[in-house]
Amino acid sequence: MKLVNFSINNYRSISTAYKLPLTDYVVIVGPNNEGKSNILKGLGLALAILTDQRSFRFGGHQTYTNHARFRLSYNNRTPDYLRYNWERDFPINLQKNKKTISRSEFTCEFELTPEEFEEFKKNTKVNLSTNLKAKISIGKDRDIKIDFLMKGKGKITLNKNKREISDFINKKLFLQYIPAIRTSELAINIVNNLLGRELSILEEDKEFRDVVKTINKLQQPILNKISKSLKNSISQFIPDLKNVSIKNQDDISDVINASCSIFIDDGIETELQLKGDGVISLTAISLLQSFSKRESSEQGFVLLLEEPESHLHPKAIHNLKDVLREISKTNQVIITTHSPIAIDRLEVNHNIIVQNNKAKPAKDLNEIRESLGIVMSDNLSGAFLVLLVEGEVDKTILEQWLKEKSSKISSALNDGSMIIDHLGGVTNIEYKATMYKNNLCNVIAFIDDDDAGNKAIMSAKSKGILKDSEYFLSFCKGRSKSEIEDLIDFSSYSQLIFDDYGVYLDVPSFKNNKVQWSDRVKNIFKNGGKIWNDKIEVEVKTKIALKAASLGIASLNKNKTNSIDSLILSLENVLDKQSS
Repeated sequence: MKLVNFSINNYRSISTAYKLPLTDYVVIVGPNNEGKSNILKGLGLALAILTDQRSFRFGGHQTYTNHARFRLSYNNRTPDYLRYNWERDFPINLQKNKKTISRSEFTCEFELTPEEFEEFKKNTKVNLSTNLKAKISIGKDRDIKIDFLMKGKGKITLNKNKREISDFINKKLFLQYIPAIRTSELAINIVNNLLGRELSILEEDKEFRDVVKTINKLQQPILNKISKSLKNSISQFIPDLKNVSIKNQDDISDVINASCSIFIDDGIETELQLKGDGVISLTAISLLQSFSKRESSEQGFVLLLEEPESHLHPKAIHNLKDVLREISKTNQVIITTHSPIAIDRLEVNHNIIVQNNKAKPAKDLNEIRESLGIVMSDNLSGAFLVLLVEGEVDKTILEQWLKEKSSKISSALNDGSMIIDHLGGVTNIEYKATMYKNNLCNVIAFIDDDDAGNKAIMSAKSKGILKDSEYFLSFCKGRSKSEIEDLIDFSSYSQLIFDDYGVYLDVPSFKNNKVQWSDRVKNIFKNGGKIWNDKIEVEVKTKIALKAASLGIASLNKNKTNSIDSLILSLENVLDKQSS
């Protein structure tokens, strides 16, 4: 079962948000105090009501009938997102308007698999032919009304089976809401809740119920597996982490309570609850990642997460986004954020913009930039994709090759949705990649396959600035090191160098595969009695680049196109995301 869209009317600052599409990874953005968190809280409240969460209870009449209403009541442990106060949560400007329906309304639409349709029919006696739609409304007295929407006669039967439908949804979905303010107590509760769900697979084991020693024996392999998974996840955020271990208590009596402790060893082994809030919060999120990888569960979960970037440095935010993306491969992740890093730059419509009391999917990156307060220069205002290259020479050569080999890239370069920028030295790659990503541009780098290029790429990867899919090296088969000039057909420029410098390059030493291009040319110049320095090198490379550009694709060595072809496929794939 998957939540595919959500509507909300008259809840807190949100007057209307109609059928917001909810995919596997959804990012909610917008200016401060416009209602991002209210969208998330409204969704959390609606799902909690539908799944009958244990953290609050329904008061009054509890028999599900077609017109039954329930009163929402709380206990001391009920989190804020599960509380409803009409005076606070119904829009103040509408509270005295007698023409307005004075109820907050939420509509959730679920997509079922063919197997789930059959199971639903068996449990409810209703042959559901479309998505399952549920409308929840809450009034001034915290009274709740639930209606399942369906056209035709089946609607009556459908709404006579509300309890069975609620049980069905609860069986299929597990909701986890993590607010922006993550205190130690809250994070510990999340950890214990998740551990309890992981350990609940042992509930039916007779030995487990009967003997505490057997409990410990059966649980420990699972806890060890979780510990290993946590260590792998948390080490992304805590480089000095040595170990993570989860240990049983001797007096375990209830598996649901998950009466065990997590110990973090980042120099000194300490129980999790005695660590700082940041470590506790990251552990909770890492445990969610472990939980999402369960192989034998028909229950997916929806993770609602407010401002996951809070109190994290940029590298940790990059790593956290990777964790959330990993979770979203098998479950749904919906977040609010102020961070450009967390934005889905490829699937732009997966970002929801909240502004002026309304919410809607983003149409383009400029809308998102504006909502985040990002000011772009004119030449970047339409940039969806940036290709980073080492220097002006690389830009001159690649721009012509790419335009001639790909009409899609040519169009993108002409209309400004793609630009090519040079780094002014490969050491600047981290700065420029970060700058463009913070401006919500997709980034791909094409770098020389030499020591400096490899070192720069490895450093950017280790800091979470570049992913493996975001860089290419100018690889040439048979060469241990190569530059972009190695990709140019030798005949394109050999006569030019002879005419301008009196240097004949067509000698055996120029074909030495163990020496990179710049060093080979340098040696030939010096052996021929010519001056060679940084200025001459730039001059030579510039002349070759201009010559290659004038010849176009004919200057590309036909036997050395692999890295260029791979680059083009990747660039086109990103550009396809913009047009889809």
